[in-house]
Amino acid sequence: MTLTAKVMLLGDMGVGKTSIMYRVVYDRFDGQYKTTLGVEVLSYDVPSIPGDGADPTRFVLWDTDGDFGTQIFDTVYVTGASAAIIVSDVTRPQTVTRMIELIHGFETRFPGRPYRALLNKTDLPEAAGSAMRLAEVAKSNVKLVSAKTGAGIVESFVELAQTIRRRQL
Repeated sequence: MTLTAKVMLLGDMGVGKTSIMYRVVYDRFDGQYKTTLGVEVLSYDVPSIPGDGADPTRFVLWDTDGDFGTQIFDTVYVTGASAAIIVSDVTRPQTVTRMIELIHGFETRFPGRPYRALLNKTDLPEAAGSAMRLAEVAKSNVKLVSAKTGAGIVESFVELAQTIRRRQL
């Protein structure tokens, strides 16, 4: 039996939420995405790890408009969310601050629900010295990823699916 989970993609405008979603769903990167207005919804069947015996997991991904900020938690979009992918941009430290605010907002609105904090755009040259420093500033379990190269993306979604199945959300 397939487990279906609503997963919110949260973060400031331009951090790469749509790029991450398109990378995981279509295994492609365009770089010319238009700003998401409101919300875009796609589904993704998370690959199972061979031998884990778990049921398949389908994520219904809700890619939100970055202009919502922390007010996203006051909208109907988040109703029924099982988890979140919270994204920041390694080249823009202020987005890490917003990521921390969104993490706290998600934890308050959905206590006990899992999330993954992703520091995106690690492929860019200016990311070299910033990534680890920013991850430390976030003081959470931040995963370094690149929607452009695909580094760390599928693994982050698989880990989130495992957590959701384990917690039976």
